[in-house]
Amino acid sequence: MNSIETLIKKSGEYLDTKIELTKLKAINTSSDVLSNMVYLIVKILVIFLFTGFVSVAMAIWIGKTIGDYYYGFLIVGGFYLIVLLVIYVQRKKWIKEPVANGLINKMLK
Repeated sequence: MNSIETLIKKSGEYLDTKIELTKLKAINTSSDVLSNMVYLIVKILVIFLFTGFVSVAMAIWIGKTIGDYYYGFLIVGGFYLIVLLVIYVQRKKWIKEPVANGLINKMLK
């Protein structure tokens, strides 16, 4: 009887340890995914601000070169429209698949 009780006790301890390990792995994975998301948001914000300032500067420079500022803004706006269309056409290949695969890899790590 003593060996059966010991076996049951050890099995319970093993199960408790396994549950705790699973919780810790989930916390580690969640914190890793969350920290990567925060970093990505900050990076996107900085890129957005940089792109905005450079775009305004380019539009003013192009407009000054051509003669009217609104032409510069129209040209820069047209450029971004073309970029948007290219990204839209390639969205699955460039955005959806890499994001999904990266998230799956992080969660299964």
